[in-house]
Amino acid sequence: MTHFKTPQNGNDMMPYFFGSRPENDKISGWYKDVTMIVIPYVTDEKILKSIIPEKFALLNDPIVTITYACNKDIDWLAGRSYNLVSISIKVKFEGKVDKEEGTLNLVMWENLTDPILTGRELQGIPKIYADIKDHQISDETISTSMSHYDNTILDISISNMTQLDDKMVAVISESERNLRSFGIRYLSNVDIMKPPVLNESILHTSQNFFKEIHIGKGSLNWYPSSWEKNPTQAHIINKLQDLPILEYKDSYFIKGATNLFVPDKPSLVLK
Repeated sequence: MTHFKTPQNGNDMMPYFFGSRPENDKISGWYKDVTMIVIPYVTDEKILKSIIPEKFALLNDPIVTITYACNKDIDWLAGRSYNLVSISIKVKFEGKVDKEEGTLNLVMWENLTDPILTGRELQGIPKIYADIKDHQISDETISTSMSHYDNTILDISISNMTQLDDKMVAVISESERNLRSFGIRYLSNVDIMKPPVLNESILHTSQNFFKEIHIGKGSLNWYPSSWEKNPTQAHIINKLQDLPILEYKDSYFIKGATNLFVPDKPSLVLK
């Protein structure tokens, strides 16, 4: 007879029968060195609404934001780093009890397993894997690209940049300090004819601290995919490529830091 007892609370993850992850005073939610490229664009509202999950609605205009982040000196990863590319929109949550506004990630690619599993299981962020290159600077253009199975998914670049002065950076940093974002923890049933085992919306709060901001001209290039090229992600890539870029908004190159775990603003399951 086993002596192991299944944990009833905490953040134990699979495989849970080895106990919880080690904890010490060096672990926090701080990402101490973050570099971002942020490119928003206006798209077709009807197409965009076709992929917004129930209980959510567009907050304002149909604007999709592509964010690349090079995250370094991460406390909970013992100083390690990883890159991500997120596709997000501004939405409002309209539940039976809760009414909230924030950012919804439609998908987030990352190039490291640890944050993918943690973000999916504990926070409901729709994370999947891709190879994401560190950004490069050439001829005053900053660029990066993302691929999987050696097939390019997306090219990202920003050029014609103008650096904002310290006062403006301080104003923007303060206004964007608390980022409210949504996750959806979804777990399908083993019996595919039955409803999902879990389907809950979660509100998270994180904090951004901007040190340097450049405003510039963004550019994106999606590459069509196929089952042969990317058997598990082609449907995602092609759906995002179908969102037309009707108008680019001002794009940003940002340097700063992020804190993902704000003690006085815990994550909440919305109803």
